[in-house]
This record gives sequence, structure tokens and C-alpha cells, in this order.
Amino acid sequence: MKNHAASRFEVELIYDEIKARRGEAPQSNAAHRESIRRRLILCGAGLAVVFATLGLRTTQLALDTPAPVYAAAPQVEVEGPARIEDATGRALAVTLQGFGVAINGAEVWDPVEAARAVSSVLPETDTGELEERLAAGQRVTLRRVISQADRDAVVALGLPGVSFPETDVRAYPQGRLFSHVIGYQIPGRGGVTGLEAAMSSAERTGPQRTTLNIAAQTVLLSELVRVQTKFRAKAAWGVLMNAKTGDVAAMASLPDFDPNVPGASPAAARRNRAVSDNYELGSAFKALTVAMALDEGFVSLTTPVDVTSPLQVGDWSIEDYSDKGSVLTVEEVLSYSSNIGTGQLALILGEERFVEAIGKFGLTERLETSLPETRAPALPQTWGPAELATVSYGHGIAVSPLHLTASFAALVNGGALITPRFLESDPVDRRQIISAATSRQMRQALRAVVTKGTGGKAEAPGYYVIGKTATADKAGVGGYDDNGPLISSFIGAFPGYDPDWVLLVSLDEPQAVRETFGYATAGWTAAPAFRRMVERLAPVLEIMPVGDDVATDGFMSVLDERADARGVMGFGSVDEETR
Repeated sequence: MKNHAASRFEVELIYDEIKARRGEAPQSNAAHRESIRRRLILCGAGLAVVFATLGLRTTQLALDTPAPVYAAAPQVEVEGPARIEDATGRALAVTLQGFGVAINGAEVWDPVEAARAVSSVLPETDTGELEERLAAGQRVTLRRVISQADRDAVVALGLPGVSFPETDVRAYPQGRLFSHVIGYQIPGRGGVTGLEAAMSSAERTGPQRTTLNIAAQTVLLSELVRVQTKFRAKAAWGVLMNAKTGDVAAMASLPDFDPNVPGASPAAARRNRAVSDNYELGSAFKALTVAMALDEGFVSLTTPVDVTSPLQVGDWSIEDYSDKGSVLTVEEVLSYSSNIGTGQLALILGEERFVEAIGKFGLTERLETSLPETRAPALPQTWGPAELATVSYGHGIAVSPLHLTASFAALVNGGALITPRFLESDPVDRRQIISAATSRQMRQALRAVVTKGTGGKAEAPGYYVIGKTATADKAGVGGYDDNGPLISSFIGAFPGYDPDWVLLVSLDEPQAVRETFGYATAGWTAAPAFRRMVERLAPVLEIMPVGDDVATDGFMSVLDERADARGVMGFGSVDEETR
């Protein structure tokens, strides 16, 4: 200890001597020890801060959910076919950077093992064919596009020679929601249906804004699924169109499909029934016939019509679905959906005026829209009294649901026929076909259908629904069967006092249920679905319910100076040769 103390003392003396030579005051032992203590305290504090920081970070990492081993590849939108958007700019169709999957036979160790392993992950693979091609050293593209989940599964196989080449993928973020109206593309061919076909044929690029509304489409499709399921219908469709601009905000057809994998659904599911199919849509045509007669000045809404007996037209006897009474006004003919009364109105108009009026409503030619699937209506090959009478209530003429929607809009929007639009870039094509006075009378008559007639279950309080039930017998091999399958529809507008929107809902071959007391007609099936749709759509479309004071002004009758004053209108029979 002495040696150690002496040695330490000597060191301190030497240290003091060095400082003295530098002109510094010698430091005492106590001061030197205090300096060392302060330094140790500072070093300890610094290390404590470092370890505390590391501890906090370690705790944070331990509590956080760990990232997956294979994170989903980011979906990056790239240049390609035109991006399609809804009316608010939300994506309906985009081109994304994706990946395919391929395997190079020249790098595979065991073709048999590799083929079996791939087949276990990609079940559509033909194992035998893949084995042969790998054995021959060929490079095989297994899928042009592969999902992230399947890509991870292939990676997990650990096979040599596997690659994931980049590729452009046409994707539909909304899935089935707009499957028919947007359509889909086939690699190498471009768009084959819907707006995708229109984009390809016109070679459009850049964002394309549509008139479609995601929220409205969601309501329409969900309610169609509900009513189709309830009544076990073969198919269903619906159209929502702005009565004043022609903008189609929603269109759906069931069954539907996923445009991301169109081949997974049968061809029948990929068909847009609202546009590409023609149907005899029944009593909705009665509204058109009444409007024709009003506009020509032959009748007024108060003109009495004798419906006591069936209407004889040559060998045909036209009857009503149920007894309507002996004499009805023209408004009641529409409200109670009288075939006898409507047939008489068509016969009064005569062949020339009636066929010309159908043409004014756009029902004699193909509807020109952005959707390529539209087709021309199916009309009688020859016209005579029988054809006039039956077409007046929707038998013998077949049109697409979109066609009927556009024609009905003209009845309630002031008399202008407007071509439906699906793209905001499309021009507004409109022409006046009936007078504003006739249109106003039709709103009054169509309101009576809901308040007094067959459409009572379509009423939506506060929105003053106007519209028409339409139940059509489907023609079979032997003609029409009164107990056969039906197409049940309701077409109407809301708010009825100043219609902004026209809505059509149809069911193909609905089946009666207990609560409809054995009926599958439109008043029991389509009309209640229409009401639910209106109640859900109105808030989406920013339409508020109103009171009677607002609605009454909108429904105020227009004085018809051309009112028919010839007494009760009626026919006992009409000779087949009479024109």
C-alpha cells in the first residue's frame, strides 16, 4: 500500500510540476477528485438517457402488430385505357400495375415435382401439359394476372425458375356494383360491353366522368336483390334517370357478374337486360296512349268512357283484368288500368296518328346512347284495329326498359323526349313531343294511379309519387296464358309535383308469396319495391319531403279548352277492316 500511495503521490507531483511550467495553478487532491466525480456523474446521466430511449422503443415495437412477411404490393395506377369515374370522381374502372406469373423450364430441377406444386396453388393448371412443357425447357406463362395472395403462395413453394413479370391490369374497384353499365375488357381486344366498349371504339383517353352515382346505384341494386329474392324472380332490373337532363344515375340488372373475373359467370349473367333485351312491358303503355289522346284534343281527363262490355275488335275480345264498373273517366281508365278503355282511345286516334305518336316517343327506332347494346323495338309487322287496341296497353310491342324510361320521362317533365346520357361529355338531345299542358295533366292522372288506383303500395309520404303499374303476360309457344309467367313493373317519378327523377323497377316471373295473397302482379310486387327505393334514394339525391301546400300547387290542374263534350265514349265492336 505504501508503494502504491507513494507512486500515486509522485504522479500527482509530476502533474503539478507540468501545470506549473504551463503557468497553471497546481490542483489539490480534493479538487481533482471532485472534477473526476462530476465527469462520472455526467457520463452516467448520458448513458441513462440512451438506455431509457432504447427501452421505450423496444417496448413500442413489442406492443405494435408486426408487419406481414409478404406485404401487399401497392396498387399503382398507370397510363392505359381511359379511367372511368362516377359523377363525383370516384373510380369505376382503372388501369393498375400488376403482375403475372411464369416459370422457366430451363431452370426447373424436377418438372414433375414443379408441375404438381404449381397445380396445388393454381388449380386451373393442366398438370400433365405443364410437366411436358417444363421438361422441354419451355417458358410457361401460368397466369397473365395474379393476385397478391396467390403470388405469396407461389413464392412459398420455393421453386426455381419462377418469375412475376409486370403487366397492366384493368380493374373495377366497385366490383359487381356497375358490372353491366361499365362492362369489361378482354386483354388484346379492349372493351367488349358497356361503357368499356364505348371507350375502346372511340379511343378515348384520360379520365371520363359519367353520370352514374355510386350511392344511388347501391340503393337500386340492394333493393333489386331484396325484391328478387323475396319473390324468387328469374331476373330483375331497374333504371334511375334524371327526367330533366337525361342523366342516368343508376342502372342494374340481375343476375349480375364481377367484371374483374367476367369468365366466372355465365353469359346470361353478363347480359344487360335493362338495355339489350326487349320486353312486352304491359300497362305502362296505357300512360302513353292516354297522353296521345289528350295531346290530340280528342278527350280530357274527365271524358267518360263506357267499359261495360268487352271490346270486340274483329275476332278479338278485349277484357279487363277485373270489373272496373260501367263508366270511367279517362283519368280512371288510367288509374284502374282498364284495357277496354285504353283500347278505345287508341281506336279513336286511328292507325296513322297512333303510329306517328309512338314514333314521337322514340319507340320505333333504336335508342342511340353510349351503350352499344341498345337495340330497336319489336313492333307489329302490320297495323290494324287489333294491333292498335293491344299495343295501347303494351301487348304486341316489345321495347327495352331504358326505352320505356325515356318515353315515360317525357310524360312528366313538361313534354320533352330526352335521350338518356351515361357520360357527362355526351350532348343533351331533347325535343318537344307533347305540350306542357298535356304533361301537367298526365302528372295529375298518374298521381291518381297511386292515390286511388292500382299503385297505392308505391306511395312514399312526402314525395307524392306518380306512376303506373304494369303487369304483362309473357308470350309462350301457344300465345298468352292468363295463368302463365308475368313481368311485373312499376314506373314512376318523384317528387310528383315537379318530377326530377324517373324510376323503373321490374321483376321477370315473380312468384306469389303468402303476404301478397297469391298475387304476383305489379301492385303487390314492384310497387312496394319502388316505394322503398324512393325513400332511400331521396336523401341521396338531396330531395326533401314536403307538405301538401307545396305539392298542391304543383298538381294544380290546367284548364283544357279542348275538352271533349260529346258525351260518353264507347264502342260495342269494331270491324276488323275499319281503320
